[in-house]
Amino acid sequence: MIRYLIKNNLKMMLRSPVNILIYIMGPAIIAAVLTSAFTSLMNSYEGSDGFEVGYSIEEGSSFEAYIDTLADNFKENDIKLIEYEAGDAEKIIHENNLAGFVEFGKKDYKIYEIQDSKIEGHILEYALNEACENAGNAVYMAKLGIDGNTPEKKEVPKVSVEHPRFVAAINSTDYYGIIEIIYFAAFPIVCAAGLFASEKKNKIEKRLQISSISDTKLYLAKLISIAITVMICSIISMLFGIIFLGVHWGNMAISLLVIFMIILAMGAVELLIYSVTNSVAATVIITFTVVWLSGFFGGSFETYMFSSHPQILKNLSLIYYGNRSLVELSSMGESSYTSKIMIITVVVCAVFSLAAISVNKLRRGRA
Repeated sequence: MIRYLIKNNLKMMLRSPVNILIYIMGPAIIAAVLTSAFTSLMNSYEGSDGFEVGYSIEEGSSFEAYIDTLADNFKENDIKLIEYEAGDAEKIIHENNLAGFVEFGKKDYKIYEIQDSKIEGHILEYALNEACENAGNAVYMAKLGIDGNTPEKKEVPKVSVEHPRFVAAINSTDYYGIIEIIYFAAFPIVCAAGLFASEKKNKIEKRLQISSISDTKLYLAKLISIAITVMICSIISMLFGIIFLGVHWGNMAISLLVIFMIILAMGAVELLIYSVTNSVAATVIITFTVVWLSGFFGGSFETYMFSSHPQILKNLSLIYYGNRSLVELSSMGESSYTSKIMIITVVVCAVFSLAAISVNKLRRGRA
């Protein structure tokens, strides 16, 4: 029975060719526009031969314990850290032809950058944020000592800072050609709109309500049929990008799996919204708001590598994990974010699916 329902749902969605066309052509068109707009920014990074950054560190600073590790990681990425006595940061920058300067205080740091080194400034901000996020808290707590000893009496363990290259070596064509697929994959409701409209027009939902088919089967039939339709559209759009834009993907099998899991997760979220509102228009508006914000902070418009958004906002975006995973797969062949996005999408899909099924049961009086 569920196969029959999936087949019928697919037929109803294919009766809305405009929605299908949006999924196929939308990512390619937006990727082409953004590629043109941000080519110079990405090229400026690709042509970078490294740069020097000065720093001063306050005595007793929590950063003292891992400044050498930080300098070694920077060196691997062609960023040289040079220590200076505390003073006028802007004067030190100009006198020594530095790309920036960092003042490390007791528990925080302040970055100075010159107008002509905007790209280097973004790289520096990203590098420090990543390094301090991974190691800062651990080192600071180790220095304090659990038993109350002073930092001088407590041995500080060696800290290993592990993270990918600060900015992945990828051009604007590959970047936007990849992440726009994810952005559109987060809108399964667009394909589902035709299905919902057809159900209401033909009163299919009321007929199914009095049938013996369980709410779980009805829900899964919708989710699976929507996911299949959007995935096929995404694959066709990917082929357009590869052929006409020259987009380079990484591990294709893993990339397709990531995209499919994002479609399933966002499909579950949007089906819950529809179950609660029972309105296609309301669902589209709410979904667009959520996905646009997630894409804004997740790097769908401004690259996540150069964006100045707080890391906590990026971490709240499911799209950020998908974007970063696929971009790193393309540029480096692997990504630690692949396992993260898999776990997140499985959890989201399970939680929101259970919630949607429960809402449908209550609304139909089957609880």
